[in-house]
Amino acid sequence: MSLRLDVLKWEDTSGGRQIVARMPEAGMADLKLGSRCIVQESQAAVFFRNGKAMDTLKAGTHTLTTENLPIISSLFKLVYKDAPFQSCVYYVSLKPFRELKWGTKEPILLEDSKFGFVNVRAFGSFSIRVTDPQVFIATVVGTEGRQDSTDIERWFKEVVCARFADLVSEYMQGKSVVQLQSKRDELATATKARTADDFAKYGVELYDFLVSSISLPDAVKKAVDERGAMGALGIGPGGAGYMQMMAAQALKDAAQQPGGAAGGMMGAGMGLGMGMMMPGMMHQAYAQPGMGMHPGMGMAPGMGMAPPPMPPAVTFHVAIGGAQQGPFDVNMLRTLAGQGQLTPQTLVWRQGMPSWTAAGQVPEVAMAFAPAGPPPIPGGPPPVPGGPPPMPPTG
Repeated sequence: MSLRLDVLKWEDTSGGRQIVARMPEAGMADLKLGSRCIVQESQAAVFFRNGKAMDTLKAGTHTLTTENLPIISSLFKLVYKDAPFQSCVYYVSLKPFRELKWGTKEPILLEDSKFGFVNVRAFGSFSIRVTDPQVFIATVVGTEGRQDSTDIERWFKEVVCARFADLVSEYMQGKSVVQLQSKRDELATATKARTADDFAKYGVELYDFLVSSISLPDAVKKAVDERGAMGALGIGPGGAGYMQMMAAQALKDAAQQPGGAAGGMMGAGMGLGMGMMMPGMMHQAYAQPGMGMHPGMGMAPGMGMAPPPMPPAVTFHVAIGGAQQGPFDVNMLRTLAGQGQLTPQTLVWRQGMPSWTAAGQVPEVAMAFAPAGPPPIPGGPPPVPGGPPPMPPTG
């Protein structure tokens, strides 16, 4: 037996979780032209019969007529007021339904540029809104019987997870998973755009999509933490640096193990080994750019240290015959002085000097005019050029 309804109205008492309400809950209602249909703001009323969504009324108070129910009127050949017909009415909420949850059931297998193949999980929330009530009723409610946001959450999160997994796999080409956390907003926007067509065919739009977290495997987290510790200690990347850090950690752990006298002896030996390794490790650490080291920092002079780089040679430009020549180093300046081309009055210049200056007034160049041999011994004869120095006086 059908239920006779003269006034159609839906008051949502679900606390905002219910998307659809059916009038009546089962079967069909006996309606007639002239009945009232009250549709509140953010609602739509869809008349449904024989598995098809027919006429739709938007917000407002409506008196059912052949004008606002053209499909129903044509189907039942309704002409006169009070003409009866049978139908059910689905009230659809058009407001956004928020805080729906999504998450990957199975890990997403990604090819990482640093760690190889890794599994990651992702979690977040999303919200939806019905944009086409008739399509929504025909595709989701009429065939699946889903009426509240919990059902819709299960229905659509499969689509969200599948599209997100595809997008992350494409994004990860040539990248590392450690970059994903900083790209959550970018991935969320891309996922929303990627799922637009998937949601539209059900009369729904993905209103918001958020990626709350991307969970990395424990092994990857540990590797990232260890690499950060190596960087903080100044140990360079690569296998050698990693083995150096692991060896030091193993020695430290072994030295801390209890075990009586034997353990104490082993700990002492491990500690000694650690002490012998530390100078080389500290040298490599401080050899990194920006990490200066000198003997006063706890290391004996020359112990495990390479010599500093040679200072750049000082060169000068020389004015010879009215033309600029050079640059020449100090040894070449001595040669020019020996040839007579460079005299104390010759003008010279180097980087940092304000102007050309006489060679005899520049200390570095004036050295070119000094005698090549040692000075004469006080009280003795002058040395013979190119020969051995004179014998010192006797007695």
